[in-house]
Amino acid sequence: MKNKHLIITLLITAGALYYTFKNITLGELFNALSSVHYLSLLPAILIILLTYLFRAIRWKYLVNPIKNGIKTSDLFSPLMIGFMGNLLPARAGEFIRAYLLGKRENLSFSVSFATVFVERLFDILCLMFIMTWLLVFRSDIFLSAGNFKDVAIVSILRKFGMATLIISIGIVIFSYMLVHFKERILSIIRFIIKPLPDRFSYKIIEFINSFAQGLGILKDIKSLLLISLLSAIIWIFMIVSYYPFYLAFEFNDLPYISILVLVVVIGVLISIFPTPGFLGSYQAACVIGLHEIYKVTEVAAVNFGIITWFIQMGIVFVLGLFFIFRDNISLKELKSFRVKELKS
Repeated sequence: MKNKHLIITLLITAGALYYTFKNITLGELFNALSSVHYLSLLPAILIILLTYLFRAIRWKYLVNPIKNGIKTSDLFSPLMIGFMGNLLPARAGEFIRAYLLGKRENLSFSVSFATVFVERLFDILCLMFIMTWLLVFRSDIFLSAGNFKDVAIVSILRKFGMATLIISIGIVIFSYMLVHFKERILSIIRFIIKPLPDRFSYKIIEFINSFAQGLGILKDIKSLLLISLLSAIIWIFMIVSYYPFYLAFEFNDLPYISILVLVVVIGVLISIFPTPGFLGSYQAACVIGLHEIYKVTEVAAVNFGIITWFIQMGIVFVLGLFFIFRDNISLKELKSFRVKELKS
């Protein structure tokens, strides 16, 4: 099963890369790369670093109900190592981040993972808010897309948005019920898993109990508002970080709203096709967002996807590797931690 999943992931990555580079020659790529104003990329690096700093701050407030007094600096290391772990298949970085937090602060994996789960839920809701605003008030942007028209872009975005909305509402309701009516939910779950062996049933109930503890932030309205504000700041920084890339590629004629469109298209594609490190899916999204919708030359759109991905993932990789060596974390341990959790 594991090898089958890896093969499927590699095939998706190969297909996305083929779509991205099918009409581009190496000569065109190198010529376009030589015309990029690389000094303009420095502000982008600073903004990206600030984005991760605010992510660490937001994570601190999510962890506070479980264990107060954790410093932001203590969370920056597992945060960056976790994001570096997304270079592995199946978004393994999210699990690595939860594992490292639990190990450092002596928390169970399920409690730690709940904080990552809530954090990701806020990110999904922010993406959905932007996407809904664009589809409701600026759908003409997508309707003008070259070969995609309404059938491919708007239809896919609407279906993704509707599916994500339904799933998000379900997750929010389940999380709320689990926090406020835990015993009732556990009774229902015990009834459902009754046919399973006692060993598995016990582990499931134990995990859900710990998970509910990690959702403690949902009880505090003030903290929820603060987390919402921090999430908005993070997404503003994420969006603004693309502007220096626009300057570097001289996309001076593109409207500012094109950055929002690009962020949404990237968010949708890397969610539907979660390739290792978003390789392929990210570049394909840049081709769709810039070339198909805004008629930027295909080679410029491809180069934009290469440079922006390389810098964003490069920052994550360098910082993640730095913290791995600084904290004496074994790569073998990160690779095998899920097996340890299942056996514990």
